[in-house]
Amino acid sequence: MGNVHRSIPDILQVSSGQVKREMNQSVKVSQLLQDSSPSPAAPAPYSHGVRFYPAHLVVFLLNHLAARGVAAQQALAGSGIGEDEMRVAATRFSVLQMVAVIRNAIRYAPDAALQVGTCFNASACGIFGFALLSSPNRRALLQAILKYDCLIDPLTSLRYAGKDCWAVWQIEPKLACAPTDPLYRFVVELKMSCFKSMVRDLYGDGFEFKSIRLRFAAPPHAAEYMAIFNCEILFEQERNEIVFSEMQTIKERPEADAITHAMMLELCEQSLQKMTRNATAAGAVLMILLGCSGVFPNIDEIAQELAVNARTLRRRLEAEGTTYSEILSRHRMQLALSYLRTSDLNNNEIAARLGYSDATNFRRAFVSWAGAPPSHFRPAGDLAGP
Repeated sequence: MGNVHRSIPDILQVSSGQVKREMNQSVKVSQLLQDSSPSPAAPAPYSHGVRFYPAHLVVFLLNHLAARGVAAQQALAGSGIGEDEMRVAATRFSVLQMVAVIRNAIRYAPDAALQVGTCFNASACGIFGFALLSSPNRRALLQAILKYDCLIDPLTSLRYAGKDCWAVWQIEPKLACAPTDPLYRFVVELKMSCFKSMVRDLYGDGFEFKSIRLRFAAPPHAAEYMAIFNCEILFEQERNEIVFSEMQTIKERPEADAITHAMMLELCEQSLQKMTRNATAAGAVLMILLGCSGVFPNIDEIAQELAVNARTLRRRLEAEGTTYSEILSRHRMQLALSYLRTSDLNNNEIAARLGYSDATNFRRAFVSWAGAPPSHFRPAGDLAGP
């Protein structure tokens, strides 16, 4: 299984009273997209833990979709986010809520990530952005990115793999999706575009990438890549990588200030600690599941990954009003709903991906959860079977 933050075991020592009521609520059925071919209602994503992430991504996505004629109700469908919340600057969202909005964006504007990512300038990244701008040297900048990027982006991980005179940044989604999944491509495109916007703020408009390498095949909107990145673009590669010359980063930056940088790092650290403190055992479990693909771990393996014994994990989940089985079931059904909406996989293929023995068992579980068979959630005209 993938690596997880080793601060997660601390989550299991935190009082869960603040989330117990939320965990005990039954999954509500919300109205899906209201378009010319309305779909039946589907359960809203299961909220895990405290909403932590700033509203920028959701706001930028909604603005982009609105410009393309997509109503906020459609963009927010299934996310559990109310339109009135978008008018409050202090609003925070969970990982699942962000993913739900991204899934809607993929349906209506599959190329939206490239444009939305350009909205993430340094100021939109809050204290993290100012920590980068004030970095007094390249080493301090790298350390800040690698440690605190998770404050604004829970969807991807960054790794620096520079060699000789070349900077190489590797991007990998944290979500359980293959390179062929539109969600995988979307979050990678979003990160690349955001990265371009940030280095422009750091080093000026003349900053250039040498090349971009991507694991997925060229999408229909591949021509837009050149307009944004203006560099060599290679698809179906071993890794997602951004490559540029280190020489471009060796220059004086007027915003650099060691004192301001130290202050921003202190605030970033406080935010990181708050994120860990406010998390829940259920959220920690679900974050591991989000990083798994194909075969899901059992509770003993989850407990081992969290560095606690299985009995402790069961007790903490029970105190939060849930069980590992319930979390896994909800996660599998959300994945199923995603496959039904955005892929042409038939029920047998979906069942295999989710660990069901056959399509009949998958269909039975799905009907029990959603109140309707899988076919009701496919796009109009799509009759993939069996």
